[in-house]
Amino acid sequence: MAASLPNFVTIPSELLQVAHACYTALRGAGLHCEHSEPHFPETASLYTNRRGEHRFYLVEARIKIERIDLWATFGRSCSSATFITLCVPDTATLDGKSVARARRLGVGLTVVAADGSMTEVALPADLSVNVSLPPLTGQAKKLRPHLTPIHDAISNGDWKRGFEDACKLAENTARNYLKRQVRNASPISIKNGAKTETLTLKKVSKMTLGQLADAFCNMLMPKYIDTFLCSSLKGINPDRISAAHGQLVGAKEKRLRRNIGKHMWTIHNLLKVVP
Repeated sequence: MAASLPNFVTIPSELLQVAHACYTALRGAGLHCEHSEPHFPETASLYTNRRGEHRFYLVEARIKIERIDLWATFGRSCSSATFITLCVPDTATLDGKSVARARRLGVGLTVVAADGSMTEVALPADLSVNVSLPPLTGQAKKLRPHLTPIHDAISNGDWKRGFEDACKLAENTARNYLKRQVRNASPISIKNGAKTETLTLKKVSKMTLGQLADAFCNMLMPKYIDTFLCSSLKGINPDRISAAHGQLVGAKEKRLRRNIGKHMWTIHNLLKVVP
């Protein structure tokens, strides 16, 4: 026997098929219909609160710029993961300008067909993470293909993966620089407790981001770049450890939310400084 569908009050009859399709796709714990709370800008057609992520679904006949502007502004004021998606029927006219604005605002767009099938035209971004990323124009051309997918991931709401990929790029850049120094310079020594240790290519190749930071911080005769890499890698490493080990929950996730903008600028500057 098919499960019953909710009786929506605020949604016009011609859009009930869209609302019911979304409800069916989202069915489960934490799903609320026509939900409102004192801090919401207006009633959400559908709302879920699962695993600390707040997702709002707005059923409309077309893309209403003023409505997505309102909800995007609300999302940017939130302190926990917040996603906004506009759901429209496949009869709606999707002009390029409106779709582009929804994407630019980080609002998702889902088109619902008459048979209930759904197509995601634009994925929602986590609006609570407000990151103004450095421009790619300041980077070497060879780095831009590596940075572009990182920027895209963060802009599209996948900021955790974007940050982790950015850390990997910074780690590889720092490691390759240190290997060049070991290969081309006179023996490079670092402090290791009360002793000194001479770096080898084999040792450097196995270093994690944290170990690379320690190596640059403990250079016996550091250059400016070594000092810069020391402070840069030390600064991002605690959050990188949490991301790499899947520990971005609770306080650690909130810390990265606060720090990700600063970290991304640090990584961009690191990539510019290292020759």
